[in-house]
Amino acid sequence: MVRAIIGARVSVWTPGKTSVEEQSLIGEAYASTRGWEIAGNFEDIDVSAIDVDPWSRPDLAPWLTERLGEWDAIIFTKIDRAFRSIRDSVKFAEWAKDNRKILVFTDDSIALDYRESNGSGGYDQVMAELFLFLGAFFAQIEGRRFQQRALDAHRALRKTNRWSGGQPPYGYQVISNGEGGKILAIDPVSSEAVRYAAKLLTQNEGKSLWEIARALEEAGFPTPSRHVTNNQGPDSRSRRKTEVSDKWNQSSIGKILRSHACMGLKLTGRSIKARTITRDDNGLPIRMADPLFTEEEWATIQETLDARARTKERSHGASPLLGIAYCWGCKDRLYRVVNTTKGKKYAYIRCVPKAGKPKCEGCTFKDEEVMRNFEEAVAIDLRNVPVMARRFIPGEDHTHELDAIVKAMKDVREEKDLGLYDYPGGEDEYKQRLTSLAAARKTLSDLPYSPSKWVEEPTGETYAQAYFRMSPEERRTLIINAGIKFYVRPAGSPWEYALVTPDTATAGLQAFGFTWDEADQGDPTAVVPTPEFVELTIPES
Repeated sequence: MVRAIIGARVSVWTPGKTSVEEQSLIGEAYASTRGWEIAGNFEDIDVSAIDVDPWSRPDLAPWLTERLGEWDAIIFTKIDRAFRSIRDSVKFAEWAKDNRKILVFTDDSIALDYRESNGSGGYDQVMAELFLFLGAFFAQIEGRRFQQRALDAHRALRKTNRWSGGQPPYGYQVISNGEGGKILAIDPVSSEAVRYAAKLLTQNEGKSLWEIARALEEAGFPTPSRHVTNNQGPDSRSRRKTEVSDKWNQSSIGKILRSHACMGLKLTGRSIKARTITRDDNGLPIRMADPLFTEEEWATIQETLDARARTKERSHGASPLLGIAYCWGCKDRLYRVVNTTKGKKYAYIRCVPKAGKPKCEGCTFKDEEVMRNFEEAVAIDLRNVPVMARRFIPGEDHTHELDAIVKAMKDVREEKDLGLYDYPGGEDEYKQRLTSLAAARKTLSDLPYSPSKWVEEPTGETYAQAYFRMSPEERRTLIINAGIKFYVRPAGSPWEYALVTPDTATAGLQAFGFTWDEADQGDPTAVVPTPEFVELTIPES
C-alpha cells in the first residue's frame, strides 16, 4: 500500500479564498482513485516558493526529515506549488530518487516513481523529469514577474497616502478608499487606548509604563495582538501561529507612543527599529490619516519619555528619603538600613562605603528623626515656594513647518549617504527633493515667526501644601522631580540659617538638636550622632 502525503502552499493567504482547501481536495481525490493511503497533509501558508526552499518550509520540512519514513508519495496540484526555482526542482528530484519516493503534480499530469533501486523508469520518466524542470523554469520566470510587479506597485504606493497592506498601526484601522484601494482611519477602540496611555504618562506627576500597562488591562483595552485577532477572527490563517496575549507590557506601550504612526505619518521599514518616515517628491512626510495627538501633545509625550529614559530612580518599595537625604560630608546619598536586635527593629539613615570612597564617620542617623527634620523643613522653608507646571505655548506662525523641512533635508541627505537613492533615476529624485525643500525653507525663513516655547506657571499650590496632601510615594516623586536635596550632618560648627524663597538656590535649615540614645547597628550602648544642622537645597526655577 502506497502511503501519500498531500501538500498545499500559498504565498499570501487572505480570508475568503479557498485555494488551500482546493489543493488538498484535489490531492486526496488523486490518492483515492489509485487506492493510496493518505498518511498526512501539510499546508505552508504565507510561504514564498521563490524565497524558501522545501527543506526550510515550516509544515513541509518535518516530512522531509524526521518523518521521512512515514510516507511513500508526495502530491502537489501544480509544479509552482512546490517550486519556483529550477535549482530547487532538480535538487528535490535528486533527493526523491535517493530516498525512493514518488512525486506527483496532478494538474500538470506529471508522476515520477523513484521506488526502483536504480531510480530509472525509462523513456517516460526521462520525459516526465524534462517537463518537471521546464515547468519549474516557467514558474521561476512567472515568480520573478510577480515580485517585480509587487515592487513596482509598492514603489508607486509609497508616494501616496494609500495603505499597502499588512497589520495597521495600533490606533488605526484599514478602510476602503472611495477612489480605490485602502487607506487608514482612526480606530474607535485602539485609538482610545493610545490616548489613555498618553494621558496617564503626562498628567500630573505621570505614571510609569508599568503602571500604564496595568491600567490598560484594568480598563479592558485589548492588546495589539488581541485587537488584530478580534478584528480578523480566530480562524485567520495568518494569525493561527501567532501567540495572542491579553497582558500589556511596558515595551509595547513605549514603542506605540514613540512611533510617528501615532501622528498619522506613513512609515517604511521591515522592522520597528528600521522604520523611517516616508516622504513625497518634495521630501515632506506623507500623512496617511488624522493624527491621534496635537503637535503640542506629541512634543510633551516625547519629552516625558526622554526624561523617563534618563531617570533610573527606583519608585516602588523605596525608602521615603531615598534620593532625597544626602550626606553633608561626601555629598553622596544616604541609605536606609534596618537591623533587628532581640526582636526589636532599628531603622537608620546612614552614609555607606562605595568603591574608592569610605563612609563618613559619625554619619549614621535615626530614620524617624531624619524624616521628622525633613518634614519640618518642608513645612517651614517650602511653605511659600510654589509648585510650577510646564505649559506649552505654540508658535503663531510657521515654526513647526520650518523645523519639519530642516529635518526633512537632513533625513534626505542621510538617505543619500546610506545609498538609498542608488537606483536608476535615484540621483534625479534626490536633487528634486532637496531643491524643493530648499525653496520651501527659503520661503518660510523670509516670513516673521515666533517660536513655540514652554513656560513655567504656578499651579496654585506650594510644595508644602502639595507634599502634605500626597501619599508617601507621591511625596518622594514630588521632591525628586523638583531636584530638592536634604543634606544632613552630625552636630558640629554652626551652619548659617537662611529662609527659602523662590529666588534662592541654596538655603540652610537649622534642626532642633535631637540627641539619640538608641544605638547604631542595634547596639544599645552606642551613641548615635545628633543631626544638629542640616541643609536643604532647592534648584533655581
